[in-house]
Amino acid sequence: MREDRIVAKKLLIDGMLNIFLVSIAVMLVGCAGGISVVPMSVKIQNADRKVELARMISVSRDLEPEKRRELLTDKRTLYDKAIALYIECSASGKYNQRAHFRIAEIYKSPYHEVKLILSDSTGKKGLDKFPARTSDELWDLAVEHYQAAVDLAPTGYLGSRSKGSISDIRKSRRTIQDQLRLYRNQLKGDDERAKQTQDFAAQALYDIGESYMTLGNYLEAIGSYEKLVAEFPDHDLAPRSQFKVGNVYFYKLYDYSNKGGWGAFIKVAQNYEDSFESKQAETLLKKSAYTLTAIKQDQDDINKYTNKKAMAMRRMGRYVTPDKLYQMGFRDRIVQNYQNIAGGWLKMENFPNAVFCYNELAYNLRGNAFAAADALYQIGRLYQLDGQLENAIMGYETLFERAPQSIWRDESVYQQAVCYRSIREFELAYEGFKAYKSLAGSGGIEKLRYYREADQIIRQLEQDQDEDGFMFYREQEAGTSDRDPDDNPDSKKESEPQA
Repeated sequence: MREDRIVAKKLLIDGMLNIFLVSIAVMLVGCAGGISVVPMSVKIQNADRKVELARMISVSRDLEPEKRRELLTDKRTLYDKAIALYIECSASGKYNQRAHFRIAEIYKSPYHEVKLILSDSTGKKGLDKFPARTSDELWDLAVEHYQAAVDLAPTGYLGSRSKGSISDIRKSRRTIQDQLRLYRNQLKGDDERAKQTQDFAAQALYDIGESYMTLGNYLEAIGSYEKLVAEFPDHDLAPRSQFKVGNVYFYKLYDYSNKGGWGAFIKVAQNYEDSFESKQAETLLKKSAYTLTAIKQDQDDINKYTNKKAMAMRRMGRYVTPDKLYQMGFRDRIVQNYQNIAGGWLKMENFPNAVFCYNELAYNLRGNAFAAADALYQIGRLYQLDGQLENAIMGYETLFERAPQSIWRDESVYQQAVCYRSIREFELAYEGFKAYKSLAGSGGIEKLRYYREADQIIRQLEQDQDEDGFMFYREQEAGTSDRDPDDNPDSKKESEPQA
């Protein structure tokens, strides 16, 4: 992948724990009249945003069934629309691999939470191809799109990740089937043979839960762990399984409710008070109570100075200028609130909500230049920590464009190069590391935190072990060997069939 650097679009933010929407229309006028054309680069960004929107919707176990279904329907609708956009992008030579990979990621993991919910969008134009599906159907679809990504560029970053995901899906599905058979073969009774099969059954349930975690199928993982606790409460794996239930709710589903993560950790502390997991749960609950309380206080403070009418208009999808969202005279206070909240969500490892806060600071509270620049850096950093490297690259690029004098500029140049290297864009990585080194100027090495690391990486990328005239980064970029002079970018081009 070598995409043009993309200027970040203005985000429309929808409420504290809700989601931001991007709506961009580009009109190109042709000879025959007005033709509405949205560039593929914008479509794939919009698809990415819809996935982010869906991740922001937390479906708490404490909610009434109808409200839960409403939220799940909203998530399903967003995923369906994202998939529809990715399918359009898959026809583009520039974005086809990325689009297939993104579709596969949705089918592999988050879609399982909403797989039985028929969204309001079902039956609408372009969206009636997404019916309710079983887990097996979703895994098959994920493998299909991962394989399409592999076929397009097997040795690239997304190709390699796709191959790994295909392997994970196949291995985990086999494990689930094998362990289910083992679980079903347990014997009733108190004799030695029966106890042995029951021990195997408990281990099987635990392994099934772990396999679902590998697949990102979190609700099924919770179900397996809870089944182990219910059927084998005295087994050594019971406290660990109950603790894992709380972890999944807290750090994967972002559900801190009494029927979700909070209640799960309480059960660990109450039912297994002498266990190692019980002490972990007690410590975690104390820290989380403090963090979540602080977040709520800052949220309440923001609400006092929010223009309710302007916010209501924005929730209806209308654009509202940033200066009308918050009361004048309280901007600095609100900025501090959002910074506090973002820090709290980071402690909870809730990246979607943290990114939301930083987007609000960067795009709707731009009066504080330092806070806005810091937010732009944090957005890139969070995407990088969350493994969304393409989005991290775009986030850092936005910082360069909107806040080139930021104190985070040097750090961002280095981290962007690290991201390029991770996604196997070696030429861009090489240029990035060189640009970072150049920031030292004359005699200013001490001010660059990663100067020595960058220098070492540059030396590695500039090697030419086979002395064929092509540096290592050029060989890596082309997928050729730096140990064989006959295998180089030029010879590869000559051997490729002519179009």
